[in-house]
Amino acid sequence: MSNSWLRIAEGVIMTHLVRWTPFRELEKAFEDDFFSIATRIHSPAVNLYETENEVVAEVSIPGIDPKKVSVEIENNVLHIRGEESSEQEDKGRDYYRKEIRSGMFGRSIGLPTEVDADKVKATSQNGILKIVMPKSEKSKPKRVDVEVK
Repeated sequence: MSNSWLRIAEGVIMTHLVRWTPFRELEKAFEDDFFSIATRIHSPAVNLYETENEVVAEVSIPGIDPKKVSVEIENNVLHIRGEESSEQEDKGRDYYRKEIRSGMFGRSIGLPTEVDADKVKATSQNGILKIVMPKSEKSKPKRVDVEVK
């Protein structure tokens, strides 16, 4: 047997001490194939900002066909979903590292103010999906003149 794990000397079995980490078993559980779908779904980076009349989201989707992206607004939450595809994996390849993502992606973001979902526009240029969401009329600030008596 290997000297690094187990040593038998004079009838005494000695093992190396291993530092206990409270989340080790949890981490091992997520390595199981049962959770592999969670590792295939990822979230794209998003910039979200507000102007006087609009809420704008800029989503990083480099290399993704914009036609495979869905944009929805429901209950004042922006949902971005899609799928990236890569070439079919060659069974003859013995990868050392495989970091190019493929599969489903998604992101849901609560909006800072109510928007008019019927007037939302989405465009894609140079790997950035830009979603312009006009604010609803009732969410825009109203000016009230003070009457002097």
